[in-house]
Formats: sequence, structure tokens, C-alpha cells
Amino acid sequence: MKLNPFSKKSGYLARIKAEYAEAQHKLDALKAQATEAQAEYEAKRKASREMEARGNHHLWTDGEVRLSRQADAAWQRVNELQREATELERECNRLHAIVAAPGKLEQARAAIIDLRHRRGVLQSERAQSVKAVAKLERRIGELEQRIAAETQAAGEAMAADDGDFTMSETLAKVDTELRIARTTLKNVTGKVQALDADIAAIPNQLWEAERAFKFHQSEVAEIELNEQLPNVLDTFARAAVSICTVNGYGRREDEYTISIPLDYVEAARAKLAAEMPGA
Repeated sequence: MKLNPFSKKSGYLARIKAEYAEAQHKLDALKAQATEAQAEYEAKRKASREMEARGNHHLWTDGEVRLSRQADAAWQRVNELQREATELERECNRLHAIVAAPGKLEQARAAIIDLRHRRGVLQSERAQSVKAVAKLERRIGELEQRIAAETQAAGEAMAADDGDFTMSETLAKVDTELRIARTTLKNVTGKVQALDADIAAIPNQLWEAERAFKFHQSEVAEIELNEQLPNVLDTFARAAVSICTVNGYGRREDEYTISIPLDYVEAARAKLAAEMPGA
């Protein structure tokens, strides 16, 4: 029984993690050296200028020349260290992107799930608020009708009363309730508008999260490929070299092109799509 060459990992990601840790350690050391070199350059430049200011402006002394050269050499050292640090930082960023890819993929997955859940919660809150608005609007209509009736009755009583007129307690109570209802309606309507704004923002946020998911998904897929590829490189190398031996025109021993059957492509596309958190 033959063993599946893809059943074990080559340690690719572990090697990248080690390379990243080593590169980051070197970068930290380089930055520290660059900081020290910068301080040394500034000190020498200051000393050179002070000596130049005290001396003859038309003729430099040996000390002035020596200090100027030392300052120039220190500046060159600063530039060299900064250039090395910049190059190493680019390499650190490249390695870190690979190391961080699995974690970034899970973060994107969690963000998508959270956004879908949040959209459901917001839509539920909005539905409840819309019901509250409708209920308040009905109540306000009823109160306005009652106030109109009570006001008419109070006006008739006032006209018919020869003595002091006493305001109806019912009218005062209904008027207070109406003012409270209107204030509440304003607040709930504002809440609905805020919920609408939050809900409207989610599609773009989801698009960004799904885009990030697909990007990190491709990074992880490449990591998985590099984990398995060394297990079959001997086979690829044998085929490439043997083909070049027979017909080397337009071919290279270090390259071998393969065509992926459409069934595999469709299966991969379906699997990748299934990994996306569902609605």
C-alpha cells in the first residue's frame, strides 16, 4: 500500500516562523545600531562645527579636517545601517504576513459571523421600534381626539358658568399624556433612523470582511501548498529533467507546468466558497 505523499507536512510554516523571529531579532539590533550611529554622527558634526567656528575661516587645521572626515564617515555609517534596516524590515513584513495569515483568516471569519449576527439583532430592534412608533402614533391620534372633545366641552362649560371656571382634571391629564407620547415618539423615531444607518453600513462592512477573508484564505492555501510541495518535488524534478534531456527547446530543467483538471478546479472553488461563513 502506497503512502499519500500529501499526508504529512514539510514544516514550511514552522521554518518561516523561525526565519521571522531571527530576522526580527536582527532588525531590532540594526535599529539600535542605527540609533547609536546617528547619535555619534550628530556629536561629531557638532564638534566639527564648533571647532570650525573657533578657527580660521579660510584655512582648516589638521584637527578640523580630521573631525570633518570623522563626521562624514559617521554619516555614511548611518546611511548604511538605515538602508540595511529598511531592506530587512521589508523581509520581516513579508515573513510576518505569512506567519500571521492563519490568525488573520480566523479574525476575518469571526468578523463576518459577528456582522451577520449584528445585522440580525439590529433588524430585530428596528422591527420592535417600528411597532412602537405605530403604537405611539395611534395613541397620539386618540389623545388628540380626546383633547379636542374635552376642550370643546370645557369651552362650553366655561361659557355657561357664571362663576369661576375650574379646568377639567381629565383635560390636564390627557394633555400631559399627549406631550409625553410626542416626546417618546420623537425619541423612538430617532432610534429607528440610527438603526437604519447602522443597518445600511453593514453591507459595505461585510464586503470588506469577506474580501479580507478571501485574501487571507489565499495566503493560507499557499501555505498549505508549500507544506506539501516538497513531498512531490522529486517527481516534478525527474519529469522536468527527463523532458529537457529529450527535447530541451523552450524548456527549463527548473520548471514544470501542469494543467489542473476542471473537476478539481470546480471542487476547489466549491470548497473555498463553503469555507466562507454563511448568511
